[in-house]
Amino acid sequence: MYINVPKLPLEGQCRCGAVRIRITAAPVMTSICHCSGCQAMSSSAFSLTAMVPNEGFEVIEGEPVVGGMHDPSQQHMGCAHCLSWMFTRIEGAPFVNVRPTMLDDARWFTPFLETMTRE
Repeated sequence: MYINVPKLPLEGQCRCGAVRIRITAAPVMTSICHCSGCQAMSSSAFSLTAMVPNEGFEVIEGEPVVGGMHDPSQQHMGCAHCLSWMFTRIEGAPFVNVRPTMLDDARWFTPFLETMTRE
């Protein structure tokens, strides 16, 4: 599998800058998702995802809050102030789904997989 690997570490923030994140491990996969849940969460036709190993992701500033459906098995995390959806933690998954548009430099992002599901 080929993924355009970014120069690490990468940092990013929510729209207002209250929550900052850091990535220190290359994503294991990148994707675009068109499911109805991602459409609703992003207010768009799709969402972008970089699946970053858990050990390569950290919040370095601020306190993200759970948003979305408040499902304990899928914690959609974002900023309490500007409500930016920043990343998702899925129970038992070895990775964090990071929204690459939250990164200071997302020019490296190229989707490997695109779902066409419209659940």
